[in-house]
Amino acid sequence: MINKLEAWGCNVQEALERFVDDADLYVMCLNLFMDDGSFLALGEALDSENYDAAFEAAHTLKGVAGNVSAGPLYETIETLTEKLRAQSYDGVAVDYVQLMAYKESLNTILKG
Repeated sequence: MINKLEAWGCNVQEALERFVDDADLYVMCLNLFMDDGSFLALGEALDSENYDAAFEAAHTLKGVAGNVSAGPLYETIETLTEKLRAQSYDGVAVDYVQLMAYKESLNTILKG
């Protein structure tokens, strides 16, 4: 699984430093991250144009994605978070779609 996560774009070695080289703990935390309610909260906030709530959800996801070194998923949520922080809402819906596509592909690896 670790090889698949690295091939997908996770910086596993960086993450394992934070997880005291416990690969099982790392994978467990990735799975918990995939179930984080902030993904849904972000989508609902964007749909209702509640950009303050969207920023809070995005910022939460960004922190966790960074801790688990979630590669392209992290990069996308970072972009989305910074757009929301700057109150620049053009393209945030597209970013969210991309985020969810990355989430789905990472989830497929984890469940595979």
